[in-house]
Amino acid sequence: MASTPPMGPDPHARRLSKPATIGIGLLLTFVGLFLLSILLPDNSGRWEEILPVAAAGMLFLWVGGILMGRGGRP
Repeated sequence: MASTPPMGPDPHARRLSKPATIGIGLLLTFVGLFLLSILLPDNSGRWEEILPVAAAGMLFLWVGGILMGRGGRP
C-alpha cells in the first residue's frame, strides 16, 4: 500500500503580512462604522430595509476586529 502524505497546511501557500492583515481589518472596521453611523439613520423606513444594513455593518465590524487582533499578535 502506498502511504499518503499527512494533510496539513500547505507550506508554499501565500499568507498576508501582519501590516496587510491589520490594514484590511481597519478598512473593514471603517466600512462597518460607515454603514452603521451614516447609512442606517437615513433609512428610517421599514424593518426590511434597515435590518440588512445593520447586519452588514455589524458583520464588517466583527470581521475587521478579528483581522486586527490576528495581525497584532506575535
